[in-house]
Amino acid sequence: MDEIIKTNNHPIKVRKLLGPIGRFMLKIVNWDVVGVLPDKKRIIIASAPHSSTFDAIYAYFVCLATDLKFYFLGSVSMFTRIVVPLPFKKNPDQLGIPHPFGKFQNKALLEFGGIPVWRTKPTGVTQQVIDQLKSKDKFILYLTVEGEMKTNETIKSGFHYIGKALDATIVPTKIDYENRRFELMEELPLTDSAELDKESLMDRYHLVKGRNKVFYKPGTK
Repeated sequence: MDEIIKTNNHPIKVRKLLGPIGRFMLKIVNWDVVGVLPDKKRIIIASAPHSSTFDAIYAYFVCLATDLKFYFLGSVSMFTRIVVPLPFKKNPDQLGIPHPFGKFQNKALLEFGGIPVWRTKPTGVTQQVIDQLKSKDKFILYLTVEGEMKTNETIKSGFHYIGKALDATIVPTKIDYENRRFELMEELPLTDSAELDKESLMDRYHLVKGRNKVFYKPGTK
């Protein structure tokens, strides 16, 4: 793995034990991260295509290996419960099985950079993320811009609104299983139009092969 150049503008978190473990695991699974991280205080890693839970596992190893602190989104259920979809649970914020170590699980995930989001709150997920990060002087937010793993041939506009609200730099990132790597691409300047920014972002992902799907820009198949 080529070393990602870090500066004082980046949220550095040196992990004396977990850092070497992360680098070792990336070698074992033959996964890499390439590209340049902009010298900016607020960065959104906008990644696609998202097609497997392995995406998150590899991103976890990259986070450890680079000695950087990443923030990521997760359903509030995953912070205190064993996440198992239960068909009789109609509340999406109460999925999974509660257990006696939920408080420790919550503390560990928050410490690692997790941002719990509530699907049922009046304020949408995008606003919840903005509220959580607006007081941070610097951050790197890892965001899977499709939102879901199923093939939907589009991306959500949250990256645009979060980026505009927090004056963050958008770094489009390919989850590239063909070459087994995360590829940090040239930053995407935001316009005043969410639709134009979505179009520009989808151009970057077109034909990238994820684990279980290829990203196609709508209308190109």
